[in-house]
Amino acid sequence: MKDTEKKETLNWLCEVVPLYRQAEEITHTITQVDADGLPVDLESLPDILNLLPPILVKVKKLPKPQYNKLRQLQKDFKLMLDACIKSAKYRLKIEKKWGRISFSTAVFWTNLAVSFKKSLSQKMEKMIRDFDKGGLL
Repeated sequence: MKDTEKKETLNWLCEVVPLYRQAEEITHTITQVDADGLPVDLESLPDILNLLPPILVKVKKLPKPQYNKLRQLQKDFKLMLDACIKSAKYRLKIEKKWGRISFSTAVFWTNLAVSFKKSLSQKMEKMIRDFDKGGLL
């Protein structure tokens, strides 16, 4: 890995990892789903709706990295945050007024959020672990 890539990776990780850790604390309940595929913990959903949008805004405002792997991780992070927000929004919506379309939409966004979250978690932890060893790939 070139020195410029290492420097960019270090700068990117310094900016993104605190946001990622903050989002992890908020979204850990989104992967706990019931038999219908919906988030079980309704009490945490308002936190997701209140705390994740500012994190998403910060991630969107980050400069686009030149290193392809970082660019993809940043994109995946945005997708995960967006899916978690929409999952919480639609899950709460069906609590107020149940409808077939709302239910299907909530299940869709929850499945997407779970998938994105698992994938991003593996990639981010690997990136952090690899970088801490001194190499990325």
